[in-house]
Amino acid sequence: MSKIVRELRNYYSVIADLASEAEEWQSKPAWLEFAPNNVCNLRCIMCQQADGLPVEVMKKEDAVKLLDDVLPAMSLWTPSALSEPLLADWKTVLKKCREHQVHLNMYSNCTLLTGEKFEEMSDLVHKLWISFDSSSKEVFEMLRDRANFETVVTNVKDILRIATERHVPVGFVAVLVKDNLEIMHELVDFLADLGAVEAGCDLRVQPMLDNAVRCRDQNVFSAYTEEQICVALDFACGRAQARGMIFHVDMDEPFRRAVEPRPPMSRQITPEVLSIMLDEVRERFPHFCSMASNYVKIEPNGEVYPCCRGPRELLMGNVHENSMDEIWNGSRYQDFRRRMNAKDYPDVCKGCDVLTANPHFDKKWLASPAVDATDR
Repeated sequence: MSKIVRELRNYYSVIADLASEAEEWQSKPAWLEFAPNNVCNLRCIMCQQADGLPVEVMKKEDAVKLLDDVLPAMSLWTPSALSEPLLADWKTVLKKCREHQVHLNMYSNCTLLTGEKFEEMSDLVHKLWISFDSSSKEVFEMLRDRANFETVVTNVKDILRIATERHVPVGFVAVLVKDNLEIMHELVDFLADLGAVEAGCDLRVQPMLDNAVRCRDQNVFSAYTEEQICVALDFACGRAQARGMIFHVDMDEPFRRAVEPRPPMSRQITPEVLSIMLDEVRERFPHFCSMASNYVKIEPNGEVYPCCRGPRELLMGNVHENSMDEIWNGSRYQDFRRRMNAKDYPDVCKGCDVLTANPHFDKKWLASPAVDATDR
């Protein structure tokens, strides 16, 4: 069976598993988050790395064995563990992607990702997400501690040139904090001037999570009123519309925003079908977390979680103790799916916008468990 047929059949199986409210699934995870280490060269103040995470490294032979086990069923791989992907064994990452025909959904701080390195991997990239929070050197280097603004901008320019030539999707992610709210519109113009519009990029603004002690004085909701935040975001939306740049604010109402002056860049590869399936899951099965329907996170220590945040409450197993197939349909995963279908959500899920910010999600489901299937 070809890779593309196997992937498509797996997507169909995801929908069938959700529709039948099965606890033991025939489908397999299609999207992997895994890096063999959690090493990062920055200490961004909004990241747990800022508080000094202990270094974790999976032995190379164990990592290769794991990848050879799980990648055949995967469409997409995010090579991250609160880390900079370029600090992993990057040649092995590219080799395994090519062997198993898997594409990369990659996040980078672009301190190490030069144009030359991007060109080397460009055929494998489904999308590159660049962490870039402000066009102000002072604010950028405060948030992305240890980064050099000029180095990052040089790398971004080279990357955007190559992305434009090769039609590789690139996006930017900005974390909303106190010091960048009022100048978010300047970031829109800055990225547009760098070539982001010609490259078909989008800019996504995400809320800051209280993941680290150093970020707590940057809480935008403590520094500004709801009205002030909305005014600043609307001004940024106006600049995005004027410059022709896709701009999303991925936050709950009343802060959610979407400016889409043109369609997003698309490579017409199977991960695009995965994206379509995820939209279908959000619409048809809004009570079930779309991420948990196909995503698996494996930490460098082998721990397995059903989502990118990886809270201890949702630990599903460890690949050093059981195979991924055994964990995927083990008792913890089955109980987790039962709770999702019953709307008996774990506390950590109740506060997660991946689930609750879905426009089809009914907030009343958070009040108490429900078992009536007609209530969806």
